[in-house]
Amino acid sequence: MLETKSQTLLPQDKLQTEAGCEAMLYGVYDLMQETTFYGRDILTVPEVLADNSRLSPVASRYKGQADNRIGSHLDIWVESYEIIALLNEVIEYAEKLPETPKAKAIWGEALALRGLTYFNLARVYGREPGHLVDNFDLCVPLILKAFFYDGGPMGEEVYPARATVAEVWGQIEKDLTEGFSLLKGNDDGLMPKRMGSLATQAILSRVYLYEGKWKECVEASDYVTTNAPFDLYGGTYTDIFSKGEETIFYLYFTNSENWGSSSLQSINGMMESELDSEGYDIGKGVGDADLCVAEELIALFDQKNDLRFKAFRKAKINGEKVWWTKKFSGWQGAFGLDNVPVIRLSEVVLNRAEAQAELKKDTEALTDVNELRTKRGLDAVSFSGAELLNEILLQRRLELGQEGHRFFDLKRRGETISKPAGRTPVSYEDFRVVARISETQMDANKNLENNPGY
Repeated sequence: MLETKSQTLLPQDKLQTEAGCEAMLYGVYDLMQETTFYGRDILTVPEVLADNSRLSPVASRYKGQADNRIGSHLDIWVESYEIIALLNEVIEYAEKLPETPKAKAIWGEALALRGLTYFNLARVYGREPGHLVDNFDLCVPLILKAFFYDGGPMGEEVYPARATVAEVWGQIEKDLTEGFSLLKGNDDGLMPKRMGSLATQAILSRVYLYEGKWKECVEASDYVTTNAPFDLYGGTYTDIFSKGEETIFYLYFTNSENWGSSSLQSINGMMESELDSEGYDIGKGVGDADLCVAEELIALFDQKNDLRFKAFRKAKINGEKVWWTKKFSGWQGAFGLDNVPVIRLSEVVLNRAEAQAELKKDTEALTDVNELRTKRGLDAVSFSGAELLNEILLQRRLELGQEGHRFFDLKRRGETISKPAGRTPVSYEDFRVVARISETQMDANKNLENNPGY
């Protein structure tokens, strides 16, 4: 059911101002920080649904996702539509504000954030364009207007049916494109803690990649690399996460917003404790350590030369040897306190490299992947054709591990979902690849049709 009440406590006349609209945008960012959203699960679940992360010996979370059990997936429906309800309010009010740079930026930011939110909904609850299964093409409901219930019967606007895959992805593009037009030249001070014009184009490069719109992906990526105030970072790899190097858009967390034992740091390992005679952390630090890095991912690294390998540390839990990521290590000064990257420059370069390879532009693709390789301490390569594309996909896996991409990178290409040793791979056609709509939502909205198999 559509949320019919404003999520803010301010009276309507206060909301219909620049300050009121911006206050609602801050509310959106608060919702995005939830553990079921970017605060944790959007980064952790896609890694354990595939083969980049596995359960640790002491795991209490994510057991269903590790086995790809029916109904165990991301669950972002409620938070997403709460976010969309707020953004629809902002968009409605911002359209009517006096035309100032600030008002344009607010309007554009809201549109771009709505596009990002629908993108996440679309990839969780539907198939990507060009990769339908049995021609089932329903995606998620499109709710594009603010709605306030004032009595009387409620219809399609409150109980919306699912739109098609093509309709939703078209709206994602529209929101991001229009948002960019409004943000461009009006977004001073937004980057990197909020969605600005550069982040909007970066997200568009990801959207086009998912859609297989290679030319458009290259164009969006070109805009980002041309206008970014930095290049790919060649220093200590963990600086990307501790200092925000090369990050275009991240969610900023304060001490009061720290998730502590439910944080990304806690889920992905423990605080450092003493080392044993073999150099393994003895696993006695603070942290739940539900997940560890899959050995299959570790084995892909050039452990001598690849700077990214230093972002792992080895430990023993209950006598079992494991690997932990250091990407989330309480870098902001307290256990569990990390800013969460939404998109960074290295992904955009990899987006473009993949698109160029798909367009058979090997020279351009090779330039991109070699730029990343050399920044990460590796030698340049001279691949072409399928070998080059495989190298790009490999570098994507190495670069973006534990950041919420692996499952979706397999899914968007229509590939089998690979799993760590001891787990069964999942065919792309398997219904479990797409999340179910919860019984609560199905009971509340009789116009919804669930995904096949549920």
